[in-house]
Amino acid sequence: MVSEEPPVERNEAADINDLVDRLLRDLGGPEPPLDLDQVRDQQRLDLAYYSKTDLNLLDEMAHRARMAGNTILSTAKRMAEVVSQCGLRGLLMLREEEKKIFIDDDVAALKRRFIIAHEVTHDLLPWHRALLLGDNEITLSPSCHQTMEAEANYGGRRLIFMGGRFRQEARDCEFNWQSIEAFNKRYGNTLTTTLWQMVCERDPAHPVFGMISRHPKHPEIGDRGDGQDVAHFIRSGGFRAHFANVSEGDAFNALRSYASGKRRGPIGEDICIFTNMNGEPCDFQMYTFSNGYQLLTYGIFRGLHRIVVGF
Repeated sequence: MVSEEPPVERNEAADINDLVDRLLRDLGGPEPPLDLDQVRDQQRLDLAYYSKTDLNLLDEMAHRARMAGNTILSTAKRMAEVVSQCGLRGLLMLREEEKKIFIDDDVAALKRRFIIAHEVTHDLLPWHRALLLGDNEITLSPSCHQTMEAEANYGGRRLIFMGGRFRQEARDCEFNWQSIEAFNKRYGNTLTTTLWQMVCERDPAHPVFGMISRHPKHPEIGDRGDGQDVAHFIRSGGFRAHFANVSEGDAFNALRSYASGKRRGPIGEDICIFTNMNGEPCDFQMYTFSNGYQLLTYGIFRGLHRIVVGF
């Protein structure tokens, strides 16, 4: 099943923005890239890396979970199963006067930035902290958990892209792959996270989508073992409003129409047509890049499709 985050509600987004901005001010308004060690020091959050084979540390994690009221994680063996089967990459454990983030040490160093920022956000948001310190088995329904994860993802991206600074800088640049690479280097985050932020934050009202997928001509690239072509379908607010009828399958089929057989680097680009909610054909400029592990695609609304009739 494609992973698509539910949109964060307006009031919650405003609260998250305020809390992230306050944290950045408390850090003295640092320049990018953000030093997450300083963020953890400010929040008094310890950090530990775990291995799936380290039963002692998994036992500590399970013990902390029990102390927080989560009786599901009752033994080291059970914790190992959770880590393995659920693909757990990061976890925030809270106890009174003690807070620690656990990160899977198999995760690449650059990818740890977002995971740490995600867990910092859980600690930063008062309504998350209250639930995490309570009985998760009782209070966290699947829908509540999904909402919390979407809020932590939103806050995590907002944090590592320095609050409102990213949008101000991105609005002054064209939406193209060169800009994505430039912001990737400036803010020190992954290309995937940078693409995500460009789609959602540069100009939220403009219809734009992003897609993280497998390669249509080399399906082992981007294969997650679940049979799905698309891992993530990212949509701006404007795209959700005007192109809610366009699915990840539609976007992937458009990618198929122009994708080359290259395995790395630029895979192709084209103007593709999608129909809006009013039934009008519209032109989207699409571009796809392969980092060797998965394909990263964006599509930008350029206007209503015009049919040129020759005489």
